[in-house]
Amino acid sequence: MPIVEYEGQRVEFPDDFTDEEISSALGSLSQSAAPNTPAPTPPVNTAKDVGLSVASGVPRGIANTLMFPIDLSRSVEGVGNWAYNKVENGVRSLIGADPLSAQELARRDAGIRLPWEQAVSDTSPAYTVEDYIRGKMNDNLHKPETRLGRVAGTVTEFAVPGSIMGKAGAVGTTGREIVKNGVENFVGNALIPGVASEVAGQATEGTPYEGLARFIGALGGNLATAAGRSYNAPESVVRRATGEMTDADWQRALDLQNNTTGIKLSGPESIAQAKGGASALPNVQRVVEGSVEGRAGTAPFYAQRPGQVDTAVGNVLDQIAPQSAQPSTLGPRAAEVAGDVIDNTRQGINAQTRPLYQAAETQALPQAQFAPIAADPRFQAGLARLRGNAELAPEYAHLPDNSIGVIDAVTKDLNARGEALANAANPLYGPELAGRSRTAAADARNAASTASPEYAQALAEQEALRRTQLNPLEQGPVGRVAAATDTAGAGNAILPQNPLTGSAGEAADATRRLAAEDPATTSGLVRQNLADRYTKATTETQGANSERAGIKFHQDVAGNDTRQQVLDAVLRQLPGGQATADRMGELLDVLQATGHRQAVGSATAFNHALNEALGSASPAAALYGLARSLGTSFVTRAGDAVRRRSLQGNITTLADMFTDPHSVELIREAIARGPENTIPNAAMRSALESGGTIFDPAGKR
Repeated sequence: MPIVEYEGQRVEFPDDFTDEEISSALGSLSQSAAPNTPAPTPPVNTAKDVGLSVASGVPRGIANTLMFPIDLSRSVEGVGNWAYNKVENGVRSLIGADPLSAQELARRDAGIRLPWEQAVSDTSPAYTVEDYIRGKMNDNLHKPETRLGRVAGTVTEFAVPGSIMGKAGAVGTTGREIVKNGVENFVGNALIPGVASEVAGQATEGTPYEGLARFIGALGGNLATAAGRSYNAPESVVRRATGEMTDADWQRALDLQNNTTGIKLSGPESIAQAKGGASALPNVQRVVEGSVEGRAGTAPFYAQRPGQVDTAVGNVLDQIAPQSAQPSTLGPRAAEVAGDVIDNTRQGINAQTRPLYQAAETQALPQAQFAPIAADPRFQAGLARLRGNAELAPEYAHLPDNSIGVIDAVTKDLNARGEALANAANPLYGPELAGRSRTAAADARNAASTASPEYAQALAEQEALRRTQLNPLEQGPVGRVAAATDTAGAGNAILPQNPLTGSAGEAADATRRLAAEDPATTSGLVRQNLADRYTKATTETQGANSERAGIKFHQDVAGNDTRQQVLDAVLRQLPGGQATADRMGELLDVLQATGHRQAVGSATAFNHALNEALGSASPAAALYGLARSLGTSFVTRAGDAVRRRSLQGNITTLADMFTDPHSVELIREAIARGPENTIPNAAMRSALESGGTIFDPAGKR
């Protein structure tokens, strides 16, 4: 019997087979064997696999979500049976009975078919229907063939329950917000738990615990998302930066934001001003403005501020007085008014003491007491000037030289001469002669006072009135206005940039006296002074940034308590001053609030800490941390992009919140909400995802 080796096989033929028959038989053998030869496996198209896996994940997610009530029932029943069996076995052990047999345990568990059990439910038709549906899906839907395909399928399947619990777009008011919220929900509700579940499933693939591992992975991913959302970077940063706020603080912040000046304040500015600067919100705003996205959101808001401040300041100044068409004349005119006030005061003092002088002027000094006075050459010279003065001599012609009236007139001349000679600017300057003149006047006045009680009383009263009324005028703001030679000098005399502590009272008195004499000039001078100082603030702002003109003006006119007190006192003494002062007070409060806006600086440590919080406390950043652990180069390269996108989104959120017309209310609402507790949502999502994890791990592979 011939034996032939053909394609690695030994084939025997009968002895009577011809060569043609053997050849024909070998050909038939080759054709019959060909179908049994394994064909080479074609390479897997990853993109196609991902697409098909995504497509199959949609119906799986819908079906598993709809069958959740059945899964819940099976879970409850299974846990109940397990607990009941444990308790019964414990009781049996206590009483010495045999434990439950394996057959009995199997009979009790027949209603629950877990992934590692093969018994088909004969207890509930619903369980049978569910098993049938899952079997059909596994037979007909695409099974992922690559790792990326399996991840894509799981994530897509989780997107269905994730969208139900995520309320995607529910809080969005614009298209951008709706898209942002939708993406955020997809990342947190589907992508993170899907990746975590798939990683856990692949680690335990083929073991009896794969389904449980997938469920635990999904639960862990959902809890990680919940932890990130409970931190909620933008709102958490706002909560921590705002600090403790009383109801009074919130009301003051609201009043500032809703001010009537027309200047729009950001929430951080209003809150910081309400708390006297005790808030870190301006630091947060500085970081926001230091980024491209943040500045893009805040720049239009602050670009309007210079015009708003100009209008607000102009409105208050116009309430004080209209702008003078000839501002250079205000100072000289005010000096005249101040001089009149001083003269009127002096005349008032003289009028008050005149009766005493009139009673004493005809009284005569005895010759024994007058002789030493008359012998003094200074007195003789003064008497000669009085008698020789064409204007004064007639008034004293009827009085003898030793009369109190003549002696008083001569002493006035001697005192005036002494003051003139003591002035170094006087060409006739002579300090010794000045002293002798004043001494001669004092000797004569003392002798007259001794001889005439009326004269002594008149001198005492006049001295007291000069000390309490005339001298304060001459030495205070009125005297400085009277001595001013231009508008700037006169205005600074009323509103000095560095007033003396406690000088608000004398500033108010001076303004009241000047306004009573000439209200238009006085009001115009005050307005001009404030307008000039505002102009200076707008032109000398650091970095030519007119956005800070308001705070510079505030610092110049009310930068400390004394400046503010003097300004308020002056304004309240002008016509309509009560309303003007109140309106100026509101304006200055708002302008001071603008000063809480910080320039973008280099506070590196603060910036880094805040950017870390804003960039990491989000589901997207959490995904990066999770995915990076997989060690894939793609995720590593994408990590920075994810963090940057998260940071950009959070900064944009803060920029919008800070510049919103209702910013204070938004910040208060964010604080009132507190850290969002999303743990229940995470647990519910995990339960909805249990159909594709615990009860059908085979659907993932």
